[in-house]
Amino acid sequence: MKLKWNKNNIIFSYCTEADLKDIASMLSKKSVCKYLFFGPNTEEATMAYFSPLISSIDDSLKDDKIPDFHVFTIREKDTDTFIGQCALIPVEFTNGNYLIGYQIDDSQWRKGYGNAACEFLVYYAFDVIDAFRITGDCVEGNIGSEKTMIKAGFQPEGRQRKYWLNDGKWHDRLLFALMKDDVSEQRMKILRETYI
Repeated sequence: MKLKWNKNNIIFSYCTEADLKDIASMLSKKSVCKYLFFGPNTEEATMAYFSPLISSIDDSLKDDKIPDFHVFTIREKDTDTFIGQCALIPVEFTNGNYLIGYQIDDSQWRKGYGNAACEFLVYYAFDVIDAFRITGDCVEGNIGSEKTMIKAGFQPEGRQRKYWLNDGKWHDRLLFALMKDDVSEQRMKILRETYI
């Protein structure tokens, strides 16, 4: 079973316990969590959230099965430098619908890694796990994430008003989606050739 995917000098691999320190460090930063619906987090909070997911991934991989939770670490291939993490989390009661998520460490911003993470998750969702839909969201004002999803083909689907309270201010949640039927076979062919 495939455990890693490469694009140029980027490696996407299933998240492991060894990755948690880097993820916890990233998610403790106010800059990284500015537009997230969670954080900044303590190391303990990050470990408590990710440890069960990683255990589930490990158990599935030991049985040579594709995991139910699709959480990936992003690293530079040549240096093993931590870039960030991305995930597809199943939407409850809707088989084949996944919520997309990606967080890039602030030291790696403006290098195209968010676009690569979103594109990789589109490939993985529709080619590896045969999803029919990917649901995306972001806080209004997170222009980078909004542009990333739109560039990947996601369509705006709506707004949830006053969804998130942060620093004493309410923020709207913007909703996006990409259906498998929206992605041409030509684009899937290119993605298959890109993520080797």
